[in-house]
Amino acid sequence: MKKYLFSIGILFSVVSAVHSQEIDDDGTELLVKCHTYEMMDKLLEEHPELKQSTEHSAAQQAEFRTLFAKNYEKKDEEVYIIPVVFHIVHNNGVENLAPEQIENAIEVMNQDFSAQTQGIGYVNSAFTNLVSNTAIQFALAKRDPDGNCTNGIVRTESQLTYAGDDNLKMLSPVWDRSKYLNIWVCSAIESGAAGYSRYPSSVNTPYGATIDGIVVKYDYVGSIGTSSQYRSHTLTHEVGHWLDLPHLWGSTNDPEVEENCNTDDGVADTPNTIGWTNCNITGESCGSLDNVQNFMEYSYCSKMYTHGQSQRMAAALNSYVAERNELWQESNLIATGVYEDPVICAVEFTSGRRTICVGDSVQFEDYSYGGVTSRMWNFEGGSPSSSDEAEPSITYNNPGIYYVILSAGDSFETLSTLEDDYVRVLDTSLVVLPFSEGFEDVNSFENGQSPIWYTENVNGMNSWEVTDQAAYTGSQSAIINGLQSSSGEKASLLSQTFDMSYFDSTNARLDFKYSCKRKNSSSADKLIVYVSRNCGENWIARRTLVGDELYTVSGLQSTPFIPNDLSQWVEVEINNLVPVFFTSQFRIKFEFISENGNNIFLDDINLSNALTVSVNAIEAIQNAVQIYPNPARDVVKIEMDMPAGISNLEINLHDVSGRLIRSIYSGKSIGGKKVIDLDVNQLPNGLYFLHFNTSEGRFAQKFVVSK
Repeated sequence: MKKYLFSIGILFSVVSAVHSQEIDDDGTELLVKCHTYEMMDKLLEEHPELKQSTEHSAAQQAEFRTLFAKNYEKKDEEVYIIPVVFHIVHNNGVENLAPEQIENAIEVMNQDFSAQTQGIGYVNSAFTNLVSNTAIQFALAKRDPDGNCTNGIVRTESQLTYAGDDNLKMLSPVWDRSKYLNIWVCSAIESGAAGYSRYPSSVNTPYGATIDGIVVKYDYVGSIGTSSQYRSHTLTHEVGHWLDLPHLWGSTNDPEVEENCNTDDGVADTPNTIGWTNCNITGESCGSLDNVQNFMEYSYCSKMYTHGQSQRMAAALNSYVAERNELWQESNLIATGVYEDPVICAVEFTSGRRTICVGDSVQFEDYSYGGVTSRMWNFEGGSPSSSDEAEPSITYNNPGIYYVILSAGDSFETLSTLEDDYVRVLDTSLVVLPFSEGFEDVNSFENGQSPIWYTENVNGMNSWEVTDQAAYTGSQSAIINGLQSSSGEKASLLSQTFDMSYFDSTNARLDFKYSCKRKNSSSADKLIVYVSRNCGENWIARRTLVGDELYTVSGLQSTPFIPNDLSQWVEVEINNLVPVFFTSQFRIKFEFISENGNNIFLDDINLSNALTVSVNAIEAIQNAVQIYPNPARDVVKIEMDMPAGISNLEINLHDVSGRLIRSIYSGKSIGGKKVIDLDVNQLPNGLYFLHFNTSEGRFAQKFVVSK
């Protein structure tokens, strides 16, 4: 080895993310494996007070390694078992990994650390005598820090999954790092890497204890499911860092740099190298054969650790730095339940979608753990209404909001969980066009109180709310309190479905008005308008307003912004609704992303087929219909004086969820003045809709039952 430079300047060097990349067997470009050093730099930039303690801990770690090496003698029977907890931060997408994939990740790591990696026989013969069984093994925890049973998996729903970094560790807090290896899984890492970790010396402080662990992208976990064999060793690489191993070319994230020959990893039996991002196993970059297949390379053909690396990791596990020496003690293995036989512990489930349209299906998955031998599902409103399968597919044929019950057990005990309001089924005939929304008759978006709109927000983000503080027309609008929202948090206002299947191919128009203002010069809020043609299964952005383009009022305001003049509002027209969107399952979503900004107000949303003649005709028909009394107690009178030329008429009664209660009339149009008495005596109190479908178009009128 030439020399080992262990200065803080090298250890926390600036990182480049641009390297030539290997291609996975499915044609996907593989990411830069690791951004550990970039995240170390970021930590010290944000917390410069940690630099001195980090340097001191690094020196202590180096001194301990030297002493440990003098007395190191590997014993065949000695195994370091490390309890593990996975924190999965997800937004109900593919990143919400199944337990089987997490268990597979543990299996892959155990193979890698015991020299049983798939393809171990293909290690370059020059290095076969250096292949080391590290005697390090991993086990999912069966007890949490409070002694409760667990499967070693914590699931947290948050849109922060799309920009993962140490913010995940505040969202799903670290379990005591002296007892567990913490691994956070997310949809994407903000820096663009596959994963990153922390050296023991970089987190040997009280603050460090709150961020100690590994962050990894969901498709680099294990070798099955969302991952692949090529990507399966990413966690092995990151655990190497977590146990004090640098990259083979030294403590940077910059392989393939000629100067790397002058530094190395401080391990005696790994040859100097510039570092590799491809699998040239005969490569010689620094005058000798490189150990390209080492787990601490970027080659994506990793298969081995060396004896020297094994010794260095053992030193980390025996050092008090970052409390690694506590993890594998017998008392801790008992406390974390590693030795316990599986018994029914908790009942959990998930599904790919929770909002669908009438006639669609939901795929459920049983995530219960602890030796499950039997299960039974109950699906309110579903078909079938029950199942004993692990992954049932359930169809919902009626609109509404429904609960799901899952009971699971072993031979000794059965546990159950009830999730209220779990599935939302939208009625494709609830909203008629043309459509206008001024929020005048909406009290709240919560708990189904609005028949048209509902909100989605996670992680404490302030939600869209109805407000009377300001409006462009009328007295109410929708608002997000952006002043009290954290940067990066998102909240969405989502619509029911609109039937656009009969729209003209060129004249669809969506418009709305909004108002917002900067809090300070760094404000960069974003408003994105999405539409969907398939009931929200896929969303396509049609307009994005961000930064200067978003703010409608000049200047800065650190107090809550409330528009006080119509000139502070802006109208946005969206004319790029192409015919592919013209379906009976069209939906709209307004997504606000907070970035150090202020309040935003939304009003006067309109969706129409502007040039079709049916708009005026529908208005004439709508004006010919009167509903009274409203509110009603026993009977609602539907008074109609239909204009000439209306050939067909259908009247249906729906509740606030969109569920069809009964058909009132279906046939030829009723000529002249006509009154229909609708008995509502048996209806519970609440909001109801009468849908009028005519040969000219559709509209709806609402009334309230109050007894």
